[in-house]
Amino acid sequence: MSFGEAKKDLCAGVFFSLLSLLCIFVVNKYGIDIPKANYQAGSAAVLPDFFPNMICWSTFFFSLGLVLVSLIAMRSAQASDLSGASGEAKPEEQEAGEKASKAKTVAFRMAGMGTMFLLYYVVDFLGIVVAGFLFYLLYAGFTGERRLLRALVGATITTLILYYFFVKVAAVPMPLGLLSEIL
Repeated sequence: MSFGEAKKDLCAGVFFSLLSLLCIFVVNKYGIDIPKANYQAGSAAVLPDFFPNMICWSTFFFSLGLVLVSLIAMRSAQASDLSGASGEAKPEEQEAGEKASKAKTVAFRMAGMGTMFLLYYVVDFLGIVVAGFLFYLLYAGFTGERRLLRALVGATITTLILYYFFVKVAAVPMPLGLLSEIL
């Protein structure tokens, strides 16, 4: 990773860390109405701000991880620059190839985002489990994952964890579609 890329990652990490803290301590605190009813210990109900806060705290810690990784990358990039790494200019052909590669990456990521709209339309018929599994595979392919076994394992684990958590633990009604007889 070059120094410039690490610097961009550092800025993104700091931005998302601050944004998540803003959401936790301002938006979620003042924007989510919490009923004044007494919640009994051991009840299955969770407060309405639980899931938004969980997402914000996760974002905060992942952003801090990005900050740390980018600081380490910046330090190693500086060390390699000081050790005499050549700063030769890139040939024009190489620069054109990099621009084409970046355009291809952007196009694939946009197609990956488009699969989210596709998911919206097929989730009622296929169900959240099958649609989520297929969405994970499609999105992994569009974002550059070429190892099919890794994508299959990731899709299976992620889908099962999300199904179990939202349907069994949080008791959120989900469309089960094709698997409604089994699940």
